Amino acid sequence: MAEKKKKKRKNPLTPALVVMAFSLFLTVLICLVLIVVIFTSGKGGLSLFEHESKSEPASEEPVPVTYSQSEVDEMVEIAKAEGASEKESEIKTFIQSEAESNNPSFATVLRKMYPESIVYSGDGRFYFEPIDDSIPKSKYARENYVTEDNGFRYYDENGERKSTLCLDVSAHQGSIDWPKVASSGVTAVMIRAGYRGYGSGKMVEDEKVHANIAGARANNIEAGIYFFSQAINEAEVDEEVEVLLEIARTDGANGPIAIDVEKLDADTARGNALSAEERTHLTIYFCEKIKEAGYEPMIYGNAYSLFHMLNYNEIKQYKIWYAFYSDFNYFPYNCHMWQYSSTGSVPGISGDVDLNVRYVPPAQG
Repeated sequence: MAEKKKKKRKNPLTPALVVMAFSLFLTVLICLVLIVVIFTSGKGGLSLFEHESKSEPASEEPVPVTYSQSEVDEMVEIAKAEGASEKESEIKTFIQSEAESNNPSFATVLRKMYPESIVYSGDGRFYFEPIDDSIPKSKYARENYVTEDNGFRYYDENGERKSTLCLDVSAHQGSIDWPKVASSGVTAVMIRAGYRGYGSGKMVEDEKVHANIAGARANNIEAGIYFFSQAINEAEVDEEVEVLLEIARTDGANGPIAIDVEKLDADTARGNALSAEERTHLTIYFCEKIKEAGYEPMIYGNAYSLFHMLNYNEIKQYKIWYAFYSDFNYFPYNCHMWQYSSTGSVPGISGDVDLNVRYVPPAQG
């Protein structure tokens, strides 16, 4: 007898199909999410991978940057150019400020720009003498100089006067009324005793030296003397010293005895041929001769004389009488006296006269 066929049932999804369906669903979902993220981040929206708070951004490893040697050289040159431009601007501003001040001068500008040097002129050019830190510096501050209505200048410190007024005179001032000079406040004077001809070498005594010493001493004014030297050897220095000592002893000069060292513009000036070494030797020879005779030697000159015609480091032990016409003493080292004007006016003297600040107590050079 034949068997009955069983009714065939519909089979459920196989596991493989389920997995495939779920994977497809996830793929579609991820694609949709990525599209949304890309779209929103492009418009400035927040990425799903960013924190809600931006106060602590995710750290990233720095990417090293390297430059070629040519690129480094180019950057250095650019920096140097920018620095030079900035410095040039500062200098121009400074020069403009100085040029717009009262009575500007190129020398004044240079002196402010080079405070580490003594700036002076001569021979048609400027010189820059480095300040020597081994030499004792001047203790006199620029702001302590005072000028009175009569043009007399003094140095005051902490309300106390630290200088006196000193003149220097010669036959050029003619006959002097010494009582009037004394009553004006002058306490010291340097009197020219004579000079040597710059061409001939002839010794000439100042025709007013004896009268001037007598007039000063009679009015309690200290009287020093000086000689304008053009000596070119020791024998000629001996002649000049002999004249000075004879006058000092005979007339009673009681102040310093100075050698006047100056540059003459004349081409025939005999002293101009001396080297700094030769002139320094003769100047020291002069000072030692004066000292041996019991008097105080002193050297007169301006910056050109002291630093170009002489070797200052070799003469610094002597009293220095420094000439510089200004409202302050532009000299970094100690000096005994400062000649600040050649156009002073003093009662008892007709015409211009040289004025000096004589420091009290005098600072030894």
